[in-house]
Amino acid sequence: MSKQKILLIRDSAMSLEQAELFRFVEEYGAELKIVEDHPEFTYEELVEYQLKFETDGPDSVPQNEDMLLEMRDADVVLSYFSAVSSAAVSQAKKLKAVCVLRSGVENIDIQHAKEHGVKVINTPGRLAVCVSEYTIGLMLSEIRNIARSHAALMQGKWVNYYTNKDYSYNIEGRTIGLIGLGAVGKRVARVLSAMGAKVLVFDEYVSAEVIRAGGYEPVSLEDLCKRSDIISLHYRLTEKTTNMIEKKLFDLMKPTAYFINTSRAGLVNEKDLLEILEEKRIGGAAIDVFTQEPLPENTKFTQLENVTLTPHMAGVSSEEFRMTFDIMEKTLRRYLETGEWEHVINS
Repeated sequence: MSKQKILLIRDSAMSLEQAELFRFVEEYGAELKIVEDHPEFTYEELVEYQLKFETDGPDSVPQNEDMLLEMRDADVVLSYFSAVSSAAVSQAKKLKAVCVLRSGVENIDIQHAKEHGVKVINTPGRLAVCVSEYTIGLMLSEIRNIARSHAALMQGKWVNYYTNKDYSYNIEGRTIGLIGLGAVGKRVARVLSAMGAKVLVFDEYVSAEVIRAGGYEPVSLEDLCKRSDIISLHYRLTEKTTNMIEKKLFDLMKPTAYFINTSRAGLVNEKDLLEILEEKRIGGAAIDVFTQEPLPENTKFTQLENVTLTPHMAGVSSEEFRMTFDIMEKTLRRYLETGEWEHVINS
């Protein structure tokens, strides 16, 4: 394979030391070029930037001129939280692939890249460990009132009973429905099974045989909502799955059921969720993702007593980059050794 130029776009979420880890590509005779994109951003500014291109597309944010220049003769581009515009892809005549150091690939227009013969590679499962562990924690926090009791103590109040006192139950012996058995869903299922729960699974993209092989019961989405004591969402957001959890399904849930979402806000009709919580027609909910982030000051969510809310931090871990790098290193080494890509999402 001829010498290739690999361009790494370093944003404020990646330290210089972390960027240097990618020097391993030089073992294969490749050139690593690092270009900086908004390294001065604060965390809040980076989140605002990210939300902008995730909502309005990668062409909605200003492009770094140095990045555009370096991309012109790049063979591979690596991006963490930087947007890669359609114009940048169009002018990069040698470009073979854009590797996104995330599982979601909102950084780039996938269809436009495909039309220009550019593969888009993601980093699947990079947050599976931290999101799955967080999901279990959030689940327990809501059901067993961990966050509520902490908040009360911080206000000088000794409170050990809450509105869900009659259904603040154990995980053991309960039926838990998982919507999605991907990288996160699988880990959540294993933990819940070890805790003694019966696990139901709905996933249109996983065969019933595979679900049963894991020791779980494959069911329809409607059956899952009817039977589950706890429902946890782990599906990918697409045009088809937008608002897949809405009033019809909420109405099927038990009055003592809990709804957990550490996945994507767009999977849920938020208006319907708020309504069913306000009317206390389910036991409660634990939510980490919202249609509008940060939550507006007048949000109805913070007026509810049957919710546990966190600010989109299921994927936040001090080990986040290490897990991401480990996956992408294997992907790049395979490509540099064989010329073949893994994790292509626009093939």
